[in-house]
Amino acid sequence: MKLKKTIILSILSIVIISCAGSRSVSKNRKHNNQFSLAKVDSIKNYLSAISDKPVKDTVIIKYDFNYDGCWNALDQQTDNYIAKIIISTNDFISKYKIAHPGTSVYQIKESGKNFNKLILWNNKILNDGGYLRKNIFTKKVTCGTSLKLYPDGTYKFFYGDSHFMALQPDKK
Repeated sequence: MKLKKTIILSILSIVIISCAGSRSVSKNRKHNNQFSLAKVDSIKNYLSAISDKPVKDTVIIKYDFNYDGCWNALDQQTDNYIAKIIISTNDFISKYKIAHPGTSVYQIKESGKNFNKLILWNNKILNDGGYLRKNIFTKKVTCGTSLKLYPDGTYKFFYGDSHFMALQPDKK
């Protein structure tokens, strides 16, 4: 009887520890904090310089890293198929910008040429000269990272963000 209780208790403990571990991993995929207003101004000035457009109050950036293989499997598809995905993605972002006029949305990639076709062929993706990689997107993860930066300097990082989750509505 004691052995049976010990086994059940051990299994229950493993399940609880496993669930607790899963939660901490998912929490690490999002990170909230706050930049100084000087850093916010610096980021906005940089974005304005590389895009040749004024930056609005809220900023959303999807950042892709050189040598990231997140979507490499799609490179085996036809060029037409990849072009349709790029058009669809850019249309989605355009509609988001229209629906959120106080928000600037950027797709930016790290310097380099080692990207899949979805990144290489999308002429809407800006090139980072190194400022963002060095100062903001310092943690390289597979499938890139998105940043949602609010006017007061608070922000959310979305790590491993293959589907641009920063464009999804905030959960209340």
